[in-house]
Amino acid sequence: MDKAARKSERQTAFGLTEEAVALIRGASVGTLVTYYVGGVPFWLALQYFTADMSHDGYASERLASGALAVAATYLWMKCWQTVYTSRLRSALLLESDSRWSAGRIYRMVLQQTAIQSWGLPVRALAVTVLLPYVWVSSFYHNATIFGDGTPREGESVAKVSWKQAFLWSRQAHFLALVLSVFTFFVWVNVLSAMLLPPLFAKEFLGMESAASRDIGAYLNTTFFMATVAVTWLCIDPIWRAAYVLRCFHGQSLRTGEDLRLRLRNAQARSLRTGAALAAFALLCLPAMGKPAPSMADAGVMQAFAEASKNGGAPTIPTGPASGAAPRPEFPSTVSQEKLNRSIDDVLARRDYTWRTPRGAGEQHTSALAAWVEDVFKMAKTAAGSVRRFFKRLREWISPSHDKESAQREWSAGQLPWKAILYMLLALGVALLARVLLRTRFGKKRQIVAAEAVVAMPDLRSDDVTADQLPEDGWLDLARQLMERGELRLALRAAYLAGLAHLGQRELVTIAKHKSNRDYDRELRRRAREREEMVAAFEVNLADFERSWYGRHEVTTDIFTRFTGNLERIRAC
Repeated sequence: MDKAARKSERQTAFGLTEEAVALIRGASVGTLVTYYVGGVPFWLALQYFTADMSHDGYASERLASGALAVAATYLWMKCWQTVYTSRLRSALLLESDSRWSAGRIYRMVLQQTAIQSWGLPVRALAVTVLLPYVWVSSFYHNATIFGDGTPREGESVAKVSWKQAFLWSRQAHFLALVLSVFTFFVWVNVLSAMLLPPLFAKEFLGMESAASRDIGAYLNTTFFMATVAVTWLCIDPIWRAAYVLRCFHGQSLRTGEDLRLRLRNAQARSLRTGAALAAFALLCLPAMGKPAPSMADAGVMQAFAEASKNGGAPTIPTGPASGAAPRPEFPSTVSQEKLNRSIDDVLARRDYTWRTPRGAGEQHTSALAAWVEDVFKMAKTAAGSVRRFFKRLREWISPSHDKESAQREWSAGQLPWKAILYMLLALGVALLARVLLRTRFGKKRQIVAAEAVVAMPDLRSDDVTADQLPEDGWLDLARQLMERGELRLALRAAYLAGLAHLGQRELVTIAKHKSNRDYDRELRRRAREREEMVAAFEVNLADFERSWYGRHEVTTDIFTRFTGNLERIRAC
């Protein structure tokens, strides 16, 4: 690549950053809220986890549960980042975001969990130069954008994200460099904003604090983790917006969405200009007369008139004096044993164990055994909480309903209301299970039913496109027409079969507005190294245009040569 192209690509990286900032500024406040709904819980959980594992003497007892909580909040953050990028893309395209149905949320969670679960360890390997870091990071950014739960035909989310990661590699590296330098300077500003206020307060106001007395004690891992969290929450939305733009421009190479966006922007500008001119014309109209007082002004004047007639100040009613509250009664004496037990229970709380030296709560067992024991302990605690919840629910439903009274009600032929409530709960659970099953398996049955009924296109119409039938469907239709002696229609069906084959291999993009020469130029551009394929397609194109748009008669030899060239295209 020459110097001019390199300079242009560096400018493209700077321009992409500016576009990302403009995209965020143009988005709604709710779009940023969706990002922070996912990002803030993760960084709070990570901050608490690192502080707990660094200072608490009994941290090893909570290692497994804390790690699982951080992992859960990490996946929570990735799912909300997907919602954030989806709304940014909709704002970029001047469209409303697609509805987040239960099926779409379910697919999005599965896609993000399957891909983003490996993000942190793979990025750590990429940093150690085992893998190129920028491409790996771009892949996970792209997976957040493409894995939004929308049904995708053909390629998977991972494949599309990986292909997009290798597009415009130099631009991706320059973009990472620019945003990394910007992130560093933002971190320096955040660090200064958190360090300097105590020093300024001591210098100018004479206010002494622990940070001003010993700045070294203030600089610990918890403090630096807080600066990193604030910096990331400020900068990461710009990273996401930049990769939304990269994916948009990359997909536009195939779909032409950028051209449609320019048309929408031009229409929006024209509408804004017309609205501004109309408003200016209305403001320039002369006043037609003195406006009548409004209803609010008339009400205010009437209120002043009534106040001047009545005079005096309003009285404030006072309520009856309330009696003194009864004095609570306390036990006169407390046993020494009970007092010591209460003090020990309070000192055993987590609020007072953070000063315990490291190793005080360590167990002389292996790390794997301690982790497994912690997991079982956490499961036992959760099961106890669930059991206590249902016990309290049962007591709330029937606090004094014993078995003998229930038997008396059943023997008397009366249906107790407790049984009715249980039946309603069971019915609600059954309905919820039915909705979940229909969401999970209903759409697949609909897709199979839709594929079973395919409308046969009319080959005599000019609106027929190659994507209305698969390649085999066009070939079967061509054979049927040839057996009936309709060679002209059979030739067009075979030509559409060739286009469908090329579209399936992504050598051409099927679109209604494209002409045959557009397909020819697109194939020559994308299959430059496959000269035999391009030559066979051009021969078939010439035969088709002479017979369909001209007066050349289609013979059996022409159709046989056409199908032979089609086989050569499929073999290349």
